[in-house]
Amino acid sequence: MADGAIENLDQKTRPSRAEMLERAEALVPALKDRALETEQLGKVHPDTIKALHNTGLFRINQPARVGGGDYDYRLLMEVTSILGKGCGSTAWVYINLACHHWMLGMWPAKAQDELWDENIDVLIASSVIYPTGRATKVKGGYHLSGRWPFCSGVDWSDYVMLGGTVYDDKDEILDRRVFIVSKQDLTVHDNWDVSGLCGTGSKDSEAKDVFIPEHMTLAGHDMQNCKTPGSGVNPAPLFNLPQAALFPHIIAAPIIGMAEGAYDHFVDANKVAKSTYNTSRIAEYQAIQTKAATAAAAVEVAKTMINANCDEATATLTRGDICSEEQKHRWRRDAAYAANLCFDAIEGLYKATGGRGAYKSNPIQRHYRDASVGITHISMSWDVMGAEYGRYVLGLGGNPSI
Repeated sequence: MADGAIENLDQKTRPSRAEMLERAEALVPALKDRALETEQLGKVHPDTIKALHNTGLFRINQPARVGGGDYDYRLLMEVTSILGKGCGSTAWVYINLACHHWMLGMWPAKAQDELWDENIDVLIASSVIYPTGRATKVKGGYHLSGRWPFCSGVDWSDYVMLGGTVYDDKDEILDRRVFIVSKQDLTVHDNWDVSGLCGTGSKDSEAKDVFIPEHMTLAGHDMQNCKTPGSGVNPAPLFNLPQAALFPHIIAAPIIGMAEGAYDHFVDANKVAKSTYNTSRIAEYQAIQTKAATAAAAVEVAKTMINANCDEATATLTRGDICSEEQKHRWRRDAAYAANLCFDAIEGLYKATGGRGAYKSNPIQRHYRDASVGITHISMSWDVMGAEYGRYVLGLGGNPSI
C-alpha cells in the first residue's frame, strides 16, 4: 500500500464530494510546478503519484465493499478536469488509471479479490484495442499474444487491461474480450517519443502466448449492456454503466481541464502584459477580450454537457432502467463535441499569445500540444463520432466498426 494512503473510504465516514474536489484543487499548484519535469521524465512525476494515492483520489470509483469511495462517475470527470488545469499529462494518466478501479469492479468477483487482496491501491493501465490482440481458448482460460500501443501510465502499473479477439482453430472470430495481464508477463517498449502528452508514458506493451485464467477476462459486450458480472457483489449503479458509451468522457475530461488551465494562465498573464512593439496594454485589445470570453464559454459548456451525461446515466440505472441506444449514441456525440470545443478554444488562446507562447516556460504551449495529441483519439474525432450519431438519427444504425 502506498505510504500514508487512505486505507478505507467507508461510506459512513468518507469525505464529501466537495472535500474530494478540494483535495484535487489543492494539488494543482504542485502539478504546475512539476509539469515541465513530468514532460522531461516521460511519465508522471513520482511525487504526484504518491499524492494521488495519499489523497484517496485514485480510489474514488473503487467499490465500497473493498474500502473504496464508490462515488458517482461524474466525480471522476470533475477531479480529472481540475488536475488538467495543472498538468495535462497528469490528468490523462490519472483518469486512465483511476477508471480501472471502476472497470475492475465489473469483473468476476474472483478477479477483483485477487488483485485487491494483493494491493488495495493496485494500478492498472490499459489498451482495449480488440484487433491488436489474438487469443485462443484453452483449458481454464486463454492464450494471448499481441502488441498494444498507448498504454498510458504503464510505468506505474502492476497490471494492464488488454483487448483481444478470440479465434477458433479455423480462424473464425468467436468473441472479443478484455484480458487482465500482469506487467511481469509483458514486454513494455520504451517508444513514447511524441509532441504532446509527453508525460503520459503511453508505451507499447507486448504479450507472447501468455496464459490468462478465465476469471481474469471479461467479454466486451458484458461491459456495455448495463448488467456486468461484477454487479453481483458491487450493486451500485456505477458498476453497470455502459463502458463504451461513457468512455469518451474519460478522454474529454482532461482536455477540458487543459482548456481551463490555458484560460486561467491567459487571463492572469494578459491582465498585466504589454505589447513588445508599442508598450500598449494587451488587455485593451478586443481580440484578446474575445478569445478569453470564447474559452471561458467553451469550458463551461463542455463541463455542463459531460456532467449532465454522467448524471443522466446514473439516474437511469438508479431507477432500475437500462440505458437506451439513443442515450449511448448521444453521450458519445457530446463527449467528442465538448472536447473539440475546448481544443478550438485552446488553439485560439495559443495563437493570441503570440511569440511569448513559444517558450517552454509558458504553460499555454504545453496545454496546446497536449490537447493536440489528446484530440486525435478516435473517440474525440468529430468526423467519426459526429457521423456515427448522424447515422443513428437518420435510421442507418450505428457504425459497426467502432
